[in-house]
Amino acid sequence: MKKHITAEAIQQYAATSKDTSAIHLNVEAAAKAGFKRPVAHGMYIMGLAQSLYLTEHPSQWITTYSMKFQKPLLVDTVVIFDFEVCDGHIQVTVAIESGEVIASGAFTVEERSK
Repeated sequence: MKKHITAEAIQQYAATSKDTSAIHLNVEAAAKAGFKRPVAHGMYIMGLAQSLYLTEHPSQWITTYSMKFQKPLLVDTVVIFDFEVCDGHIQVTVAIESGEVIASGAFTVEERSK
């Protein structure tokens, strides 16, 4: 599932989460830290992965979640979220279009009670 991580989405997340660290919002601050562009919040990426999965599986509920970041995700990048069922867990991989993995993790799900 592809998703374009825009500066606007990161600005909205920063305002909502109150994490307004300059590295996420400011090109100059990101450059000082060694990045070409601002860096997306890790929690935004984790939450987005959950949201995308649940949109496709509305009868399920995520009960546990973990994610490990291998590289920062620069703003204004298209990422691919890949979900795979493995041993009762949902494995999630977040990669940029070149195939380079940015993050990976897993979560467990339960069917929602009716």
